[in-house]
Amino acid sequence: MTEIDVRPFGRAVTRWVGVGACVGAVVAAALLSVVGAKAATDASFALGTLVLGFGVATWAGTVGFGESMAAVQDHLGGESGWNQGGARQAFAVLTWIGVGWSAAAVVASILLVGL
Repeated sequence: MTEIDVRPFGRAVTRWVGVGACVGAVVAAALLSVVGAKAATDASFALGTLVLGFGVATWAGTVGFGESMAAVQDHLGGESGWNQGGARQAFAVLTWIGVGWSAAAVVASILLVGL
C-alpha cells in the first residue's frame, strides 16, 4: 500500500488560515479606533464567519452540483474554463480564510475586551 502525503494539504491549510488570521486582526484593528474594542472584535468575527459560511455553502454546492454544471457547460459549448476541481479548491480557500479570520477575532476579543 502507498501512503498519501498530506503535507502539501497541511501547508496549504496553514497558509490560508494564516492569511485569514491576518485579515481578521487587521479588520479588528481598523475598526478599533472607530467603534471601540467590543464592537470591533464582534464585527470582525461576524465578517469572518460570513466568509466561512459562504465558503462552506458554496463548496458543498460545488461538490453536489459540480458534475451537473460541467455537463451543462459541455452541452452549451461554454469556454469559461470552469471546472469542478478548481471551484472546490477556490471555495475551500474561502472556508479556511474564514476559519482564520474568526479565530483571530476571538483572540483579539479575549485580549482587548477580556473574558
